[in-house]
Amino acid sequence: MKKSLFILFGLVSFTLKSQDTLPQKMSELDSMMMYHYAISQDDPVVVAMDSMILFYKRMGNEFQGFDFDQNDNSSLAPTFTNEEIKTKLYILDDNTPMELSYNRVSLEYIRMYEKRRKSMSIFLARKETYFPIFEEMLLKYKLPMELKYLPIVESALKPHAESWAGAAGLWQFMYNTGKIYGLEADSYVDLRRDTYKSTEAACKHLSRLFEIYNNWELALAAYNAGGGNVNKAIRKSGGKRNYWEILPYLPKETQGYVPAFIAMNYMMNYAVDYQIYPMKPLAKYDEMDTLWVNERVDLEVVSRFINTPTEYLRYLNPSYYHNVIPNRAENMCLFLPSDKVGIFLNNQASIYSLSAILKKNYSIPEYVAQKGSGKKIKYRVKSGDYLGKIADKFDCKVSDIKRWNNLKSNNLKIGQLLTIYSRKGKKTEVAAAKPKPTTPPALEPGQSYLLYTIKDGDTLWDIAVAHEGVSVDDLMNHNPGLNSGNLKLGKKIKIIQNG
Repeated sequence: MKKSLFILFGLVSFTLKSQDTLPQKMSELDSMMMYHYAISQDDPVVVAMDSMILFYKRMGNEFQGFDFDQNDNSSLAPTFTNEEIKTKLYILDDNTPMELSYNRVSLEYIRMYEKRRKSMSIFLARKETYFPIFEEMLLKYKLPMELKYLPIVESALKPHAESWAGAAGLWQFMYNTGKIYGLEADSYVDLRRDTYKSTEAACKHLSRLFEIYNNWELALAAYNAGGGNVNKAIRKSGGKRNYWEILPYLPKETQGYVPAFIAMNYMMNYAVDYQIYPMKPLAKYDEMDTLWVNERVDLEVVSRFINTPTEYLRYLNPSYYHNVIPNRAENMCLFLPSDKVGIFLNNQASIYSLSAILKKNYSIPEYVAQKGSGKKIKYRVKSGDYLGKIADKFDCKVSDIKRWNNLKSNNLKIGQLLTIYSRKGKKTEVAAAKPKPTTPPALEPGQSYLLYTIKDGDTLWDIAVAHEGVSVDDLMNHNPGLNSGNLKLGKKIKIIQNG
């Protein structure tokens, strides 16, 4: 957009003249915007932000170990006048082919975002995960880079987000719209939640809408409400094709959509001016890696092998329901922390084997243990206990223990009494899934044995993870007859060492 003549005038005159002498373009928009829009607590943008704060607080405290409330620097918050905000927004508007309009509604959203400093800190953190992917796709399709802020308005950057209407994922695709762009969904996989595929689909869809309306504000409204609702609003307005003039005729949930997008562009670009800084990211783009898997993979099995909480793996792999990557004709993508990829590859055969056994023993989509199906045990939580450790001890699943005891989180208290239904014999089946040699294989040159003494609560997974480069298969191969079911306190086992 050719606005360079206005920008110089606006910046120079800002400190010398009143609001009325700001760039004529902005004054016209402000006077045109007579429709009053009040942001309510059930506004979709507000609801999404509130749910995101709860999600990030739980995930951050549990998996990243940071104090969610330590970043509250509201006492440092600077304030800006309407005129200052108008000039700041005009600078952004001058550098994009989109219309980042200043008016009563966009100002109201900016003022609302100013007060939600913690939300802005979270968004600044989560951009470390997703924005490199968004930017790559926007460049590929030659779309305005400002669209990378759209998923914040759509989903608050929550990969598992789902709207009341059934839209899902970062870009909030409805089922039928997703199918048009190849985002299939079934009982195990929902590609609308796949970060890469949904971002490319969103770029294609936005390109198509801009071709129809030749106006980014109308294209965004159609992205949110559907082209039918935008066309209806145009007809009710008497054929007007200006977003702000058709605003009263759009669905209520769409009326704040474009102003919220404008305000988010403003806040994300001027966060530092407000002394708002990012929280610790749950995951950084350059700290994640992808693997292609060609067999069924149970994320709970992966969790035990790589010593990473299942819920964090679910966060990194939002496309898969029931904690399972199904066995499909095409390879499926698994996202892992980069520093865990080597452990996964070292234990890949065991992970596939155990995942397959879980499928046989458990009904699809997930094994649901019936109370009374195993020996009922009352277990009192001790120091050092956690759900995975207790589940392994009694041959059951973490999800079973949580369901049996109506637990809403993974947190336990020392002395807490748990009801457990122990499933006998399952670990023997697991160990027998892959026949083990009766004599240990010969050591290769440079290799040696380390003797390890079994401690209370140890599992083969724990021991393998604690010794870099060692897999569960290695432990069982070099200790004939060893399996998770016969680990005895004080027993010594051999662990292979390289070099």
